Amino acid sequence: MKLLAGDWKAGTDVIVKRSLTGRWKELLLSRGFLRTDRVFMNEIANCTLVTQENQTSILGKVGWGAVGAVALGPLGLLAGVMGGGNYSYRVVVIETTDGRKAMVRCSAAEAEALLAASFDHQLTAQGE
Repeated sequence: MKLLAGDWKAGTDVIVKRSLTGRWKELLLSRGFLRTDRVFMNEIANCTLVTQENQTSILGKVGWGAVGAVALGPLGLLAGVMGGGNYSYRVVVIETTDGRKAMVRCSAAEAEALLAASFDHQLTAQGE
């Protein structure tokens, strides 16, 4: 995964750490030389798939406004054609429980895992 925008440096690789069972445990995002932030999967409060139809409203809700929406247009086009034809990327916006935000480019499977983590968090929060 690659960070496109947010509370971390754009262009940062997002590394996935897995548990012994193979489930996603946490995301590692670089904060600089030898410094990384950990975002545990249960800290993903909201995850939204950015589409051509919802990009303006999604980016406005997370505070990036119209400038981000204009910038995402070419990114969305580029992401759709990258990787040799059949492989396409997804763009998702992640919001953590402590208010940090990130827009990442990822594969379809990675997007599904992030969306599932957000869904699990929302179910847990409703049960409390």
